[in-house]
Amino acid sequence: MWRDFPYEYELDRLAIDVINGSPLLREWVDDARATPEDLELIARGDEQAWEEERLGFLLYSK
Repeated sequence: MWRDFPYEYELDRLAIDVINGSPLLREWVDDARATPEDLELIARGDEQAWEEERLGFLLYSK
């Protein structure tokens, strides 16, 4: 069951979607056939983008 009343300043989206930035996580949770590997695929693109973006800010690297 997802919180279905207004959250913060959002009136048209579920709180879980606002917190996670999209409905992807909620849709994965709600899909009875979804596997952990499916979530990995969903997250991979954002994780790779984050890794690339943060490289310019690292003071020390391996």
